[in-house]
Parts: sequence; C-alpha cells; structure tokens
Amino acid sequence: MAIPDSLMKVAAIFFDVVFVLIVTYVIFVVGIRLYWAFKSKRMKGQEIPDIPEFHRLKKGKGVIYVHSPNCKPCKFVDPIVKKLSKELKDVHFVKVNAMENPEVVRKLGVLATPSLIITEGGKVKEVLIGPINEGTLREKLK
Repeated sequence: MAIPDSLMKVAAIFFDVVFVLIVTYVIFVVGIRLYWAFKSKRMKGQEIPDIPEFHRLKKGKGVIYVHSPNCKPCKFVDPIVKKLSKELKDVHFVKVNAMENPEVVRKLGVLATPSLIITEGGKVKEVLIGPINEGTLREKLK
C-alpha cells in the first residue's frame, strides 16, 4: 500500500512549517538571552537611582531583588532571598515589586523578573537575571 503523492506533499509542507517555527523560536529565545546579557553587562558600574528605598544601599554591599507576585521563578527565589537577608547582616536587601513599582523598575533598567542587582558602594556590581540557587548567590555576595 503506497502513500499518495498529494498526502506526501502535505506532510512535507507541514514538517517544513514546524521546522521553521522551531528554528524561529530558538533564535528568538537565544536572541533575548543575549540581549539580557548585553544589557546586564552595560549596567555594571552605574550608580543606583536616587530613590528613598535605596539610600541604605549607598554604603557597603546590597541586593535589589526585583520580583513579580505572579512569576513562577520568583516563587523559587523568594525563600532564598529571605533566608540570606536574615543570615547576612552586613548585606542590605531591598525587595521591589515590579507590578506595584513599574517606575522604579524602569529606572533600574530591569527587563525580566526575577532579577537580582548586587550593589557595592552605591554602584551596580553585578546583575543576575532569572532564577538563581542559594550557593551561587552566596558566592556572589562574598
């Protein structure tokens, strides 16, 4: 029993379209990740905005944790940030809700949640975008 030529043509077109969609998706995701990496590198060394909540970050080390209440990866990072804020007394932690404070998030230049901006002496030392584990964050805060 042979498969008709018209069915083979339809199947070939279908698989071509699926292939193009998958390649487009991969290029889009990789492009976004590269842009985020580029943007976070550009933020290094910049002064943190002059916002009242950030005044305690002007001296010593600090972390600005940008989150959203309906973000699944943020729910993974929340307990880590809470635990480290209790343990590390020499590091100041500031939580910024992206839904409630969009102007602050815009001034910071944050593109995605969760984002952790590590500061030292009032300047951005490093930007971590996406979920992060406790060991990595501890290492970055040393």
